[in-house]
Amino acid sequence: MKHALHVLLLMVALLAPAHAHADDAPLSVQAQVMPLLDEMMAAANAHDTDRFMALYARGDALVVQFDDQTLRGWQTVRDQQDEWWGGGTSDAVYRYRSAPEITVIAPDVVSTLQSMEVASTMPDGKKGNVRVIATSVWRKLPEGWRIVVAHESLIQ
Repeated sequence: MKHALHVLLLMVALLAPAHAHADDAPLSVQAQVMPLLDEMMAAANAHDTDRFMALYARGDALVVQFDDQTLRGWQTVRDQQDEWWGGGTSDAVYRYRSAPEITVIAPDVVSTLQSMEVASTMPDGKKGNVRVIATSVWRKLPEGWRIVVAHESLIQ
């Protein structure tokens, strides 16, 4: 699995056209992406699906793998995320277990690795915690940095 992810990241880096602009030079890529990860965490804790999904690339090419479920296309991912959050009624609370890792693959492609803990009501009605590991590939598109491929694993 780790090998497949590295191959995927390499393919995205090699096939991705450059979209970096000279006006991006003052900020490092990490300094551009970290506030977006913070925004995603804030949106997740607000259970605001549209705010959260604003950082995903729109279109049918988006792929999100959650454990054994593959979701394809922005609208499909958005609808599933809204369902997971119960239309905004979820009680899930997200926090980082460690600082996110941001790896620059090319000037317009990065990968992020996030280790998180989620406290919420479990399917059995009891409060509990689970760990989530999320790896995402981001591309610098004309509208800004957006996730184009993501994988999340739930660790109980």
